[in-house]
Amino acid sequence: MKKFYFLLAILCSFALMSSSSKKDCTILKNNTFSYKNGSNNVVVIFKENKHVEYHNKRKHFIKSDIEWINDCEYYLIIQESTLPNFPFKMGTRMHIKVDKVRGKKIYYTSTLGGRSWEGRLTKAKQANYE
Repeated sequence: MKKFYFLLAILCSFALMSSSSKKDCTILKNNTFSYKNGSNNVVVIFKENKHVEYHNKRKHFIKSDIEWINDCEYYLIIQESTLPNFPFKMGTRMHIKVDKVRGKKIYYTSTLGGRSWEGRLTKAKQANYE
């Protein structure tokens, strides 16, 4: 029975250590990322309070302002888009919350108009600011 309590104590301490670890979302600030949209690669640039997504080999873009809530949560406010058939109006606010950061990958949940979806960004090898 003593072994059981000892094992339980060890498991509890590991659980507390893993749940108390904070995600480091500072990787988002002033960096370049990418994600896949079908077979296309989309480049995403975060710079201070600005966010730009380049689609179709930089032929089209979506520019947004960032309203930071904290390092792991923010709103994107869409300002301009040249993407054909873009479904959102200028001024639309999208909520993004980072769920986890693993190495160069950021896993997040976006919410807009009561609908949520998950996504993943991969940090580019070099920052590529505009």
